[in-house]
Amino acid sequence: MSFVACSSGDESPKALLNLVLVDAPPAYDSVFVEILGVDVLMNVEGRDTEQQSFFISYELGDKRVRVSDLVAGEVLLLGRGTLPPGQIIRMEMRLGNNHSLWQNEKSYPIPLSSDLDSFVPINAELNLEAGLSYDLILDFDLEKSIRTISSEPFSFELDPKIETIYPGQFGELKGSITQTSLKPAIFAIRNGDSTSTHSNSSGSFLFRLPEGIYDIYLDPKDDAFLADTLMGIEVLNRESLTLDRVSFRPKP
Repeated sequence: MSFVACSSGDESPKALLNLVLVDAPPAYDSVFVEILGVDVLMNVEGRDTEQQSFFISYELGDKRVRVSDLVAGEVLLLGRGTLPPGQIIRMEMRLGNNHSLWQNEKSYPIPLSSDLDSFVPINAELNLEAGLSYDLILDFDLEKSIRTISSEPFSFELDPKIETIYPGQFGELKGSITQTSLKPAIFAIRNGDSTSTHSNSSGSFLFRLPEGIYDIYLDPKDDAFLADTLMGIEVLNRESLTLDRVSFRPKP
């Protein structure tokens, strides 16, 4: 899936921005989010710095993205657009109205929270230079974004939480779960904040994290098993670390 940026058609030097989507899904069978595109607000270089907005549209006909598949290193190229040199100061993801999750072969709508509109702000600051290409990763954290309003019957709402991962400013932390039938939530925690992900059908998971020391909390989301925590895991910039395979212990 790709976004294509609107272009003025002039021949002045440009930078190439690639928007890549990844995910941290909750323990549902699948989650679909309708994404229309991304607005990029920039301070454009020139004789006088000028603030401009560029819309990068998702061009495919079906704009419902199965975000929950983007785990364990799977990514989706959302867009590729040429932008003028300058500084990205903010972005907004435009969403449609058709969002849903599947659980036990049943579909549930997940409307946007009543106090939100369809423009989701994304904190982003990145300097673009002419002639260079930049991969900007957008981490759509579904574990934080989907709220359960009621469990009988099930009802949900969507309050999107999207983090920006900048090129060259992260390390990879890989791991795997023995019990591949489980759908655990896996959290990387540092300084009281956390980011989350989920394992794929083979039990593998992957984080892209800024350099630092993390505690990894694994919630099996199954009452038959105990949660697990790995303390003091060091992530280094531009390096990859693979954890020992985790096996959840059954509850006594």
